[in-house]
Amino acid sequence: MALDITLPAGGHGNFVSPNTATEGEGVAVDFLTVDFINSMTGEVTHPHVSANTAGLELVKEAIQNRGVNILGNGVLTAAHEMTYMVRRDSLDTQSSTTTAAAIQADIRTLNSSSKITATISSATSADRDMGKLSSMA
Repeated sequence: MALDITLPAGGHGNFVSPNTATEGEGVAVDFLTVDFINSMTGEVTHPHVSANTAGLELVKEAIQNRGVNILGNGVLTAAHEMTYMVRRDSLDTQSSTTTAAAIQADIRTLNSSSKITATISSATSADRDMGKLSSMA
């Protein structure tokens, strides 16, 4: 059967992409990107293990400790970044001290932990939603 684009509701020619961000998870989501600046590829153990390479799990716990609900996360990129999908309503972007800035400070504080070998004292955190970009450096 051939595609008939002359039908009012049929065919790819009638598809119009909306110019608004939409989410279908039941909650509004944002994306929190952490740039560790330095490599975190070896920081993969759990904090309860006696190893000193638990950086990625400690960062995840630091984010959740701020009351931010992590719904998912991406992979650690070659650029030393990891993006977390979080509930938008758990981020406070209205006050002068945003949640992203507080998380950034918390992650930098983790640099002094004996459970992390990588240097993350210059790490950055940025709140990136699907429609706009606002970052904390």
